[in-house]
Amino acid sequence: MNSSWQPQEDPTILLSERTWLLGAILTGVGYGIVFTLYCLCIHQILRSRERTNQVKRVAMFTYITLITLFGTLFFVSTARMTQLSFIDNRLYPGGPAAFEKDMFSIPVNELGNVTFVLANWFADALVVWRCMIIYSNCRYHTVIVMAIPCLAYIGSLSMGVMWLIQVSASQSSPWFAKGINFTPPYFWLSLALNMTMTLAIVARLFVLRWRISSILGKQYGSQYTGVAAMLIESAGFYSSFSLLFLIPFALNHPLANTFFQMLCQIQIITPLMIICRVASGRAWSSDTDTQLFSVKAGINETHLTSLKFQAESVGSTTIDSRASPVIIEAEKELCLSNSRTVTVGSAV
Repeated sequence: MNSSWQPQEDPTILLSERTWLLGAILTGVGYGIVFTLYCLCIHQILRSRERTNQVKRVAMFTYITLITLFGTLFFVSTARMTQLSFIDNRLYPGGPAAFEKDMFSIPVNELGNVTFVLANWFADALVVWRCMIIYSNCRYHTVIVMAIPCLAYIGSLSMGVMWLIQVSASQSSPWFAKGINFTPPYFWLSLALNMTMTLAIVARLFVLRWRISSILGKQYGSQYTGVAAMLIESAGFYSSFSLLFLIPFALNHPLANTFFQMLCQIQIITPLMIICRVASGRAWSSDTDTQLFSVKAGINETHLTSLKFQAESVGSTTIDSRASPVIIEAEKELCLSNSRTVTVGSAV
């Protein structure tokens, strides 16, 4: 490549421009994942008619549609802003990177800022809700367990509003504010909320995993308490990715430009994965532990209290597909131990 074609700019400026462009490209990759997960969620919601009531299905559909819409608008805003900075205004003083920062408050970019914050609020709300569900049958009252997370979420809402006011001002951006810069407290508070929820959910699932293993055996409940389930349920992926933005941002490194743009799609991917598990019946619900631990009692009493059994001829076993997978497996084991065939009917 001819070196004379390269712009005579400071290497720091060129690095900053590369990180902005790379962030825009990776945002498109993230949006592709978001759209794919959205389609999978729709498929799972449509399949969940027998085990999920109408209100819950509508609520899940509305949630995933809104949060995917936020991701779509953010992607459109990022694409348009990239076009303005790298093509339409390429001769702007300081280059495309300077244009991205100086024009952070123009309407097309403000669209991305608003949808970013809305997506963040929706994602954080879902994690708080999942924590409440997983701790619903805890020995402590739900109000005690959820007091700090709810206060942190309210604080995140307040900081989000203040951050939007800041970046909406003329010649203002996350890197420069005329008054107080709300970028660090807003993003660190959101990270603290997600990290707290991550640790709380993982700790609870570890305890439940130990209880299930000690009572039923290691083969039961893995879909609810496995490593992959813990990472999805706790939104650990988003919590980890937030650090990739906050650490370079605190060090004033241009790499923060890349992860800042990607963060919107990442925070949408996590709740879509959770909703997909909820719709497919593989997520932990408020009565999952009751179902799991009732299996042991049912086996000891030769039948499960939540199902009715009808003995039939040897060699034929029929199992209702609507029953919990763990209960079905436990019933199969019960059938073998009793050396008889059992038909598992619909739940009582």
